[in-house]
Amino acid sequence: MTATRSIAKNTMLLTVGLLSGRALSIFIVQKMTDTLGDVGVGIWGGATDLTAILLVVSRFGLDTLLTREITRSPNLTLPLFWSALRIRWLMGAACYAFLLLFVQASGFGSAKTAAVLVTGLAIFIEATAMACDSVLQAHEKVQYQSLGQILSAVVYFCLAWWALDSGLGLMGVIWANVISKIVRLLIMAPLMFWKTGPWRWRDPEAETDGRPVPDMRWFLKLGFPLFLSTTFGIVYNKVDTVMLGNMLGDAVAGVYVLGHRALDLMIIVPNLFATALFPAMARYGFKSSEDALRLGERSLRFILASMFPLTLFLTFTAEPIIAWLSKGSADFHDSTLVLMIVIWGVPLQASNIIFNRLLITAEKEKTFVTIGLVSMLTNIVLNTILIPRYSYYGASAATLISLAVSFWLHVHYLRGSGYQPPLLRSVLGPLVATAAAWMATVAFLKVVIPGWSVTWQGLPLTLGWSPFLVTVGVMVVMYVLALVGLRVLKREDVGLIEQVLKR
Repeated sequence: MTATRSIAKNTMLLTVGLLSGRALSIFIVQKMTDTLGDVGVGIWGGATDLTAILLVVSRFGLDTLLTREITRSPNLTLPLFWSALRIRWLMGAACYAFLLLFVQASGFGSAKTAAVLVTGLAIFIEATAMACDSVLQAHEKVQYQSLGQILSAVVYFCLAWWALDSGLGLMGVIWANVISKIVRLLIMAPLMFWKTGPWRWRDPEAETDGRPVPDMRWFLKLGFPLFLSTTFGIVYNKVDTVMLGNMLGDAVAGVYVLGHRALDLMIIVPNLFATALFPAMARYGFKSSEDALRLGERSLRFILASMFPLTLFLTFTAEPIIAWLSKGSADFHDSTLVLMIVIWGVPLQASNIIFNRLLITAEKEKTFVTIGLVSMLTNIVLNTILIPRYSYYGASAATLISLAVSFWLHVHYLRGSGYQPPLLRSVLGPLVATAAAWMATVAFLKVVIPGWSVTWQGLPLTLGWSPFLVTVGVMVVMYVLALVGLRVLKREDVGLIEQVLKR
């Protein structure tokens, strides 16, 4: 119960921090679509995704490992943090050198070159800030991480809005992003040193037990499998935007970026949940695989019980979401179908994130190399084949298929680890409950209010707010009944949720 409350509290804190920033950034995206058009959004999206790839490379796969090792040996916080930080700075320098060569070899125009190189400065800033994140998470002080995220988001929103209103255009938004990341680091680093630790070079207990003090070489060896897997993973997640821009132009990439944005936003929730979950799972894993597996199964079931109905809702509301983001611009009309396709990657990615933490707890990090490599190659090959024929729709399908491949590979390797949760209840249960609840909702409304003409294909979006809100409300009630009736949620789960909410 203590672990569950801790996970719930930390998830809420991280969600408030990151989602507040993402919520504000949505308004900036909307303003960009109106001010910069599809070409400007395409350049911005390409620069952002290219930097995201290199940022993950620079982090060397050490985020979760740093949290795990500090959780295991909190007295070694300083040498662990310093070793990880030096690796990231060296990798960041190598990544920025690659970025300079890539820009020159690609023959980008002056606007795109400037956008990519300035956005790339975030590699050094965020690699450092994320090392601080790992320390705060290990000591379960995520409230300070959230504080930095909120203030950074407010700074970005204010500066970006002012830049667009002042006619500074794309570069104004990009510089606002860089400045906001500097603000986050300046807030978090002092709080980390103040609220965590102890900050000393040696652990007397470790020396007594004969354990070595971790250094760069030790961390390089430990992190190399995850470095490969996270690099492969981010490439298969972000390379589609870069490929679209290079193959079909920035305007096509802009349409895809806007439709793909919902997936990028929604995947934050399971990421944050897993971040809050992992310290407790790591502690359980050091003591008992049964406890860690039980926590993993419950976590997977809870997160999918949230993600499946939300994914269905976003599928049905894709058209008004895109219309609002683009202010009705015809240039972004096709973003609607892109959103409707890629959003179904949310449950797959949510499952993969929980599976990932279970494999790390089982100390099976080396399997991530194969998982990441196969998923990346699948996505690149599919994009190469599908983009010339089907443009952004082909890239959307490639995203979904590669996520499904990653899901299957995670399950395959969990089978031999002793940490595989029961998939029928955890995955199929929430999916069947969502489908049953929606069918029951439609059948109920057809009988009770036949004049609304509610159909299986979507929510009543053209009849006004009352039919829309009533349909959503009925769906929520039906879904809760389906979760209980199909035993996706049991009595102990309901009691646990009540206690967490009271707390």
